[in-house]
Amino acid sequence: MKAAVPLLFIVCRVLTLDHGFDKTHNCRPQCSQGLQCRDKLHSSFAPCTRRPKLLNSTIVHGVSVTTVMECEGKQRCSLRLKVTSSVQINEHLQGVSVCVMTAGMLERCREVHFHRKSRDRLTGQQVEVQNGCFEVGPGQDVHVTLKTVPNYCDVAWSQRYHVQGCHSGDLRNNLPECITGKISYTVDTDRRELSVRISDMLEDRNYHLRLCHLWNACAGTGAYTQFKKEEPLKEATLSYSRALPCLCIEGWSAMVDALRVQACPFRNRTEELWAGVTFDPEEEALSWEQACPVEVVTTLCRREGENTCLDLVNSSRTPLMRKVRYTRVDPNPKLCMKFTTEAGSWIKCPFEDRNFQAWDLTLGSGAGWRQAIVTAQIRAQLSLRLCQNSEPSNCDDIISIPTEKHGSVAVNLTMDMCASNTCILMQRTDVQFSIPVLRCDIRCSDGRRLEDIGDRWDVEAMLVLAVGCLALVMAAVFIGNLVLSVYHRRQIGVQLFQKDTAQTKSTLA
Repeated sequence: MKAAVPLLFIVCRVLTLDHGFDKTHNCRPQCSQGLQCRDKLHSSFAPCTRRPKLLNSTIVHGVSVTTVMECEGKQRCSLRLKVTSSVQINEHLQGVSVCVMTAGMLERCREVHFHRKSRDRLTGQQVEVQNGCFEVGPGQDVHVTLKTVPNYCDVAWSQRYHVQGCHSGDLRNNLPECITGKISYTVDTDRRELSVRISDMLEDRNYHLRLCHLWNACAGTGAYTQFKKEEPLKEATLSYSRALPCLCIEGWSAMVDALRVQACPFRNRTEELWAGVTFDPEEEALSWEQACPVEVVTTLCRREGENTCLDLVNSSRTPLMRKVRYTRVDPNPKLCMKFTTEAGSWIKCPFEDRNFQAWDLTLGSGAGWRQAIVTAQIRAQLSLRLCQNSEPSNCDDIISIPTEKHGSVAVNLTMDMCASNTCILMQRTDVQFSIPVLRCDIRCSDGRRLEDIGDRWDVEAMLVLAVGCLALVMAAVFIGNLVLSVYHRRQIGVQLFQKDTAQTKSTLA
């Protein structure tokens, strides 16, 4: 006889079902050609025996594994694994056994036993054998093994099989553990409410409904309701606070390990993610907390124009425990936070409405001087610098200015600060992140520029000097005229006195 070749099939690939499910009401073993067979339990621990030489190696072939649904009524179906094979009847073959094993469960085995008289009659013929069905769950990985009875060594068939998951339409409509119900909703953005309706749910179970934030799992927001199975209409209104892209409506049947369904009305509203920037004025801390899962890098930047924001040095951060926190930050209308993801960048400027302006620089006059006046709402240390041509990198330090809370400090400006190419720069030095304030084209309180006043100062001084000199000359003339007048009068008085004296002497003589 031709040498027998051992029949050992080990299939490494995983078979999956990619078509609709057949429904069956009969999972009993079946054999063709009139072969009488029956189903019974089988133990897989029995040792194998040596295969007889007369037993052909192709005695078992054409093995197939399929999944069917066994239904007892509407929404009362279960999944069954069915194994069929072609068997060549032989006097040494009493039947075939099939074992299935899934993760976390013991191996289950069943044997299809051939009636002796029937197999004697059909010896040498091919018979189709369908083993009894095994209950399986959606999405399970199953290891299937087929052996002969008795268990002959080197004759076996083995295969891994993946049962289709609940994404199949047939399962979602018929299998209880796959029926999630369908969610429909309308959004009222003014009231911040979601009107939700549930349909096609399990008819014999209550139903849970809530709002949640979808991370790895869905974390509830507090908005929750439960529908009783007796209620004909499953409708509810749920309130929300923020229209976040990860805010979802979640529903599930009231049963153990029930599959859940989510619908996320604001999935595309990524702009709302960057709205959670807060500032603590006491600690001077700028913070942002993730409301949804997103891969993002935050950077502090200085706003320059509508679409430009220059990054501050050493300010890039990634969320730690869903939070980003910057300490020792000087609140400034131009200080912004930039959010960068794979989809692009967004800029938020929390101080642009000047809610937390810590200090301000103005220009005024006092005691005959033009002055830089610093008004502070906090205790701070600032530096005043003189710059050329609006270039902050080309500045000279002038003075360091300490400020008190709710106080002001005035610094006298010299005339060399009034040139057209000169600017005044002021910046906080006692924080880690600050934006410099630059003042150029400085104007006086009456609307004239300081440089115009400087150009006219010499002319006005000369006019004042001229007026003063004229006043001195006029005063000298007046005093000289007064002196001459007094002198003239004294001379006339002396002459009259001498004349009277002479007349008196003549009379006496």
